[in-house]
Amino acid sequence: MGFNQNQLFSSGSNQSNMYLAILRYKVPRDELEPYIPGHATFLEEGYAKGDFIVSGRMLTNKGGVILSPLTRRGDFDDILRHDPFMKSGLVDYEVIAFDPSRFHPDFSSFIREPERVEIELVPYTTEWESLFKEEAEILSETLGETLVTLHHIGSTAIPGIVAKPILDILPVVKDIQAIDHLTDALQTLGYEGRGEFGMPGRRFFMKTVAGKRHVNVHIFEKGHPDILRHLLFRDYLKNHAEDAFAYSELKKKLVLESQNDIERYCWGKEDFVKAIEIKASLRNVFLNKVES
Repeated sequence: MGFNQNQLFSSGSNQSNMYLAILRYKVPRDELEPYIPGHATFLEEGYAKGDFIVSGRMLTNKGGVILSPLTRRGDFDDILRHDPFMKSGLVDYEVIAFDPSRFHPDFSSFIREPERVEIELVPYTTEWESLFKEEAEILSETLGETLVTLHHIGSTAIPGIVAKPILDILPVVKDIQAIDHLTDALQTLGYEGRGEFGMPGRRFFMKTVAGKRHVNVHIFEKGHPDILRHLLFRDYLKNHAEDAFAYSELKKKLVLESQNDIERYCWGKEDFVKAIEIKASLRNVFLNKVES
């Protein structure tokens, strides 16, 4: 599907976040002892690659902190997943974004240049629903018996608002572990596997066509709370034109400000998205009470 360049909204200024990971122990410290050498090696490798600037223990000795110059949250999440503590389920990581110049101006010199990608926003088109059905058919055949259902989510599923021309598809499956055995089959069809990609319990795939991302696939096991969160957000905006218009206008504004910094664009939507998720959740509770 092609898009008229006159439909696109361009971009503007630049500012980037760094990331601080707060590690919290989920088990008594003596249970961590066998994994400490591996964790130390993990930190050393992070320093050697320039992925970490500072690390240390928290004052309560209940965990630690790692400061990174990375500007893409997904990149940092991918690295943290390789921590032996994390792989063994012994710790949780909370990742916080912040402006390094406010934390301390000296840290600004460490920050990496953010990845630049062209951020395209185009008006809604009914072609997206047709494309969803095409991709859904391919995915249904590959996922087979473990598939429960597929949903079209994200902005391309909401009539009347601008969106990046990238489909977001959410397959619900019976067993998320089964997807790990289907990764090769999905990759053969052009869906690049990225693991959880920063979201526990998800399996994320993306398809690229002619050098541009075309489809995001977010696979969750039945009962995962993020399934309902995505569906409530979509359905709320489909039924509340004023909020949908505000979301559309915010995205246009952020593209103008972000200078093709996709991470800044995404974080700029965060507060609005969270507010809509709260409204959508409350509306769902109210409707369920009314129906009961």
